[in-house]
Amino acid sequence: MEKSSEQNGHQVRSERSTRLIIRAAGDLVVEGGYQTMTLATVGERAGYSRSLATARFGSKAKLLEALVDEIEQHWDIETALPTHDGQSGLETLRTFIVNIRDAYKRDPWSLAVMYALMFEALRPVPDLRGRITDMHRDLHSRIASIVSAGIEDGSIDPKVEPEQQASMIIAQMRGVGYLWQLDPEGVDPESVLTLFLEQCMENLSRGRSRRTKSTTSANRPVKTGRRGGRSAKSEV
Repeated sequence: MEKSSEQNGHQVRSERSTRLIIRAAGDLVVEGGYQTMTLATVGERAGYSRSLATARFGSKAKLLEALVDEIEQHWDIETALPTHDGQSGLETLRTFIVNIRDAYKRDPWSLAVMYALMFEALRPVPDLRGRITDMHRDLHSRIASIVSAGIEDGSIDPKVEPEQQASMIIAQMRGVGYLWQLDPEGVDPESVLTLFLEQCMENLSRGRSRRTKSTTSANRPVKTGRRGGRSAKSEV
């Protein structure tokens, strides 16, 4: 029994140290980039020996892979949608954008690391490019599917092109993320994304609203005068 308890305690400590090492790696990537990060500095930042990160992961590439896995898990949690039915496509899109907006307050660390990794993937760390591209394509596909569902259920204007709309939404999100990284004191991502959300909801449903009003007007009975269905004014 004591041996089992000792093994469980060792596993808990090992899992905790692994999490702290991954988090330390993320901090160092945000602060100075992947190339300046070393396994030794990661171990020190995590509060352990300089050799622990090497013993645990073996190489920077393996540690980077674990960091990306961690960020993907955080992202999946932040963008998870409710499983219950009943939401229109437009409402689902609203929920999706709200989740991302609120992540700036709930989990700023993972967002900061994610954007740092995106910038690293452009040139300094080409090995990242495939993983980041896959993340982008998955996000694009999810948003386009939500928009398509909204068009089908009538909550989104059928003139909207799902693929283009998805690209526009992602571009807005990435732009806010970039500005937040560049000048955190100069931009409030929650306020900017709230304004974008309001405009997005209005624009996507605008055509539908106009058509609804037109249909209502067309179906509304025409008021007539008392003489033979023609207004008295027209006979004057």
